[in-house]
Amino acid sequence: MIRLLTALLLACAGAFAQAGGLVHSETGGLPVILAAPHGGLQDVPGCEERIPAGNRFVNRPDVRTDRLARSIADELERLTGQAPYLVIANFHRNYIDANRRAEEAYGSPGCAAAYEAYHAAVRGHVDALRAKFPHAMLFDIHGQSAFPGAILRGTRHGGTVQALLARAGAPAVTGPDSVFGRFAAMGYTVMPPNDNAPTERVETKNYAGGHTVDLYGSHRAQGIDAMQLEFGSDLREGARLEQTAKDTAQAIAAFYRRFLR
Repeated sequence: MIRLLTALLLACAGAFAQAGGLVHSETGGLPVILAAPHGGLQDVPGCEERIPAGNRFVNRPDVRTDRLARSIADELERLTGQAPYLVIANFHRNYIDANRRAEEAYGSPGCAAAYEAYHAAVRGHVDALRAKFPHAMLFDIHGQSAFPGAILRGTRHGGTVQALLARAGAPAVTGPDSVFGRFAAMGYTVMPPNDNAPTERVETKNYAGGHTVDLYGSHRAQGIDAMQLEFGSDLREGARLEQTAKDTAQAIAAFYRRFLR
């Protein structure tokens, strides 16, 4: 077993090295993963830029979501004494969209190493949390400008938090100690409203959960509960970003104490 784990760790380390610093990954002590696939701005050597085709995909970054994820992680460690697991894509979305399946994520073979390194990091953290904790949660950090002052929930209408709902019920997603319950109590506009059942098909179109939560969510045999958080552009501006990060960390810390211990 030790040899197998060592081999897996070395394989992951090789993938990260091959990606040339285009993926940032940290282990932690909390049963929480923060993933940020769309905030990076770095070019990818040997990888051709994707060419937009109508409305098939977006190649703009989710501005400052990499910084937002980093700040949430730092504040969570300050609040709880333990850091979350963290994965940040440093590559620009022009080249690779890590929140899509490989066949849709990039357009040339030179992009594959960075894409695979990102998902190797997420998968490694998911597997580690499954082995170490009875319950765990992945928060996929995104940004949107359609609703500048709002935070949108994406769970594929409850599907990617299937295990959480089975053991703790709707309050774990929409109740006062849920992440979105805490957001609402802090005065944030949340979509959909918390008076809707988590399994109702009311999550906002195009923001109901992408490839990451679908791939790693608890509806999968080797998954954990997973939720997409879409932060409005106003919440990521200047000094406002740091307040958003602090509030988000407080919401996740409350959720952790209530539902993940």
